[in-house]
Amino acid sequence: MLADIDGRLRRIEETLSRLTAAHGQLGRAMNATLFSQSIYLGDHRALTFLQNGQKMFVDTRSIDVGTHLLLDGWWEPDYLAAFGRLLKPGQCVLDIGANHGIYALVAAQRVGPRGKVVAFEPNAQLCDLLRASVSVNGLEKIIEVVQCAVGDSDGEATLAFDEHWAARGQVRSRVESPAPAREAGARSERVRRVALDSFFADADRQVDLVKMDVEGSEGLVLDGMKNLVERSPHLRIMMEFCPSMLSTHPRDAGFVIEFLESRKFMAWAIESDGNVKPLSWSGMSGEPDVVRNIIASREAIA
Repeated sequence: MLADIDGRLRRIEETLSRLTAAHGQLGRAMNATLFSQSIYLGDHRALTFLQNGQKMFVDTRSIDVGTHLLLDGWWEPDYLAAFGRLLKPGQCVLDIGANHGIYALVAAQRVGPRGKVVAFEPNAQLCDLLRASVSVNGLEKIIEVVQCAVGDSDGEATLAFDEHWAARGQVRSRVESPAPAREAGARSERVRRVALDSFFADADRQVDLVKMDVEGSEGLVLDGMKNLVERSPHLRIMMEFCPSMLSTHPRDAGFVIEFLESRKFMAWAIESDGNVKPLSWSGMSGEPDVVRNIIASREAIA
């Protein structure tokens, strides 16, 4: 009798496995729908759950990041998977261009109470949401939210953004007067800008992991953190690399490659499944419009 029950259970498991394989995408979508729980709070705010169990406040106007967070409880799964494999308890992590803050929240969960996460975001609305997410998850002792842009010097800059496209915010190198909106959600405002070498002035301060998503300002961020890079031997940097986007700022793709290569950093491309493969610095400028998600590290990445 037990053998008969065991056989039936195996057949059920095999049937479920075949159904999952045949309808994997549909099954994943249904699973995400079943387990997504979002509450609209008014004033373009909602509270949702991430796939890792954390709670997150979301701007409901956001067509890109916000939609995925509300419906899937996740964002950029390939990049986030690679990011997660680099995290270890006790690390110091910088999230530059934090947006809604999913990377900061995931990092805090992994680095734990002995670790530290500093999230930089110049958009005031997104900063408010991120601070609320930090609070509701009880992470105030791990995550520090800093409302400012990051660049090559301290001062001011102009942030151009669109309330409907949260991922497209751009910090312009020079300070400009806020421009009149040409589209319904388009905005621009003056924001504070810091260089990481002045923000982390303590000569003993080291950083283990930097994730930056700054829409072409990567070279400026690197230029402003030379000392921090030098005194952080185990530093790994996750960033976008797009020559055409970098060319709109004073520190272009050539600067980024020279900066990292001269400091003994190697490069890895993040693939669609979250795995990584080695890249050669030479030739990375050959496809100016290609956006690569890369990891730069002095140490090999398994």
